[in-house]
Amino acid sequence: MEVGALLTSCYPSWGSVGVLFTYLGYLALAGGILPGKVIPGALLPDGNRVYYRCNGLAVLLLLIGLLWIGNVMKIFSPTVIADKGAELLLVTFIFSVMVTHILYITGCKCRDQSSSLKAHVTGNFLHDWWFGVQLNPHVMNIDLKFFFIRAGMMGWLLINLSICAKSFEDGNANLSVILYQIFCALYIIDYFLS
Repeated sequence: MEVGALLTSCYPSWGSVGVLFTYLGYLALAGGILPGKVIPGALLPDGNRVYYRCNGLAVLLLLIGLLWIGNVMKIFSPTVIADKGAELLLVTFIFSVMVTHILYITGCKCRDQSSSLKAHVTGNFLHDWWFGVQLNPHVMNIDLKFFFIRAGMMGWLLINLSICAKSFEDGNANLSVILYQIFCALYIIDYFLS
């Protein structure tokens, strides 16, 4: 890829913003609707617990099924992530930095004294910004740490599948590409089963 094409592909587009927010919206909706085992979190110092609905595998399988149907119906290409990789990376980075800033600011201003939301400020900005100042930040009843870890694991699989589809499309697929897909998929499925 030449430098000019690479620089052009690095500008975020509304399409890449749409892909990211559609993905996150789906995860929030499906994670709240689909059934799953509810697992209690650790007992917090104030005696409260956070409960987690562990339905990640169902959310992932439904997502892959919907993407497969979308591909069969020619709604979108399975290579969309590989084709717009630089754009999606930049949009995701911008979104992540914005969310981190918002969580840092709201966490520092929070006056809630529950263990989950109480601000734990060390005085070291980089430490507090990177690790967060709240133990379990929530938005609209969604535990953000749990949500974004799930988004990352599923996103990893979707990126891999898109790159694999691109490899087959370009005629570059080989045994190492296929084995990498299988081993990563097994790791991700194991994550959701454990």
